[in-house]
Amino acid sequence: MQEISDQRILYHSQVLSDLHSVWSPHSGQVPIGKAIFTDNKKRLLVQCGRKFGKSELTIYCLYRWALLYPNSYCYYFAPYQDMIKDLVWANNRMPGFLPDHLMKKYKVTINNSDKRISFGNGSFIKADGTDNSQKSRGYSATGLSVIDELKDVSEDFFSSFEPNLAITDAPLLMIGTPPSSDEGHKFDRWMIIRDEIMSSEHGFYINRPSMANPHINKDYFLRKEAELRAKGELWVWKKEYLAELVRGSGRSIFPMLDKEKHVKRYDDIRTMIGMSPKHFDYFAAFDPGSAKCFAVVFGCVNRYSKQVFLLDEIYATKMDETSVNSIVPKAINIMRGIHPVMDDWHCVYDYAATWFMNEVQAQYSDELNVFPCQKDLKNKENKLSLIKDMLVRGFLILSDKCEKLYWEMEKYSTDENGKIPKEDDHAIDALRYLLNASNYHQVPADAPLPEQEIY
Repeated sequence: MQEISDQRILYHSQVLSDLHSVWSPHSGQVPIGKAIFTDNKKRLLVQCGRKFGKSELTIYCLYRWALLYPNSYCYYFAPYQDMIKDLVWANNRMPGFLPDHLMKKYKVTINNSDKRISFGNGSFIKADGTDNSQKSRGYSATGLSVIDELKDVSEDFFSSFEPNLAITDAPLLMIGTPPSSDEGHKFDRWMIIRDEIMSSEHGFYINRPSMANPHINKDYFLRKEAELRAKGELWVWKKEYLAELVRGSGRSIFPMLDKEKHVKRYDDIRTMIGMSPKHFDYFAAFDPGSAKCFAVVFGCVNRYSKQVFLLDEIYATKMDETSVNSIVPKAINIMRGIHPVMDDWHCVYDYAATWFMNEVQAQYSDELNVFPCQKDLKNKENKLSLIKDMLVRGFLILSDKCEKLYWEMEKYSTDENGKIPKEDDHAIDALRYLLNASNYHQVPADAPLPEQEIY
């Protein structure tokens, strides 16, 4: 057994020596290889900038896995079948990765029509597109799989392909430049994947800007940044080269929104309010919707500093959860948890939803009084501008319970014609009602005092 182990170690050493004689990861890529081959991570997301060297890295990792682990069925996926040629095949990056003498040594053969690389140890690497998700159901992925240009991968590919990884609990490396928030579902999906991976002990997430590649002249990046700044396209620099998750491509309505600056722990805000509860006016703003979404935002306004704190929310999207009988009891419980004196609460709703007022009066008049509030349809831009000013100057704070409100604000962008779309804005509308009800029309000239900030 020891002899077999020694032979295996020698073989591993020889494979790595041969691969590194062809190509070696640079310092910015080394942690990724370590996560795959040393730390045994199963789901990996590499959020990287352009020119980082992702194609070479993924090809290296696929070859390394196929050579080290016999009978491994490895896959490289691009968003579309037609992209494979330009990304890794016609340029000979993948089929020509090894020189002739190593091709012979490891008995490597190339099938150009099937875009498959076969090895003498029974392993193979196959390149394919994700645009045929049904086809991917039949793949037996026993080795490393790579998804390149992740943001453009077809919607249903994951549900079709991922069960194939279960055979040997095979690893999946996802890599690419991230989308911006105005790309809608692509941005949302990226955030979901990132958050799931970051919360898993078997996951690995890393952000690598273009400048992490030491082989690219730094003057190139300096010129590129200056060029994009001069064109007013700094968001392009942040997204494409810093690999940041930017909020919009110049069309974001709240580009200044920052989780570190504008989101605080619910318990911390509650503690601060509890120190001087009579300094605050309390509001519950309802945006009723029985079909698509019913949103409620709960907050308070410091009548002296004029800071607004949004503590909690209800965001119901299922038909059986949007009724008054479902929403109102939840709202009352949340209100009492924030400030138990119900008479101190100002409850407002969209004035057009008279059905909501009628049902509340009929069933909950002893516990809740609601009053109509104008939506500012004609002055929507003014109210959004007020919210921007509040964010910039530190007068609007969200608790970590306001996840859906933050989500709406983060992705809120104008369309190609500069118009504000009427979608995914239910919690934002509720915030507008809250500000209207509190007669909040202008940000104070003075910034909040340090003792009024929450740490």
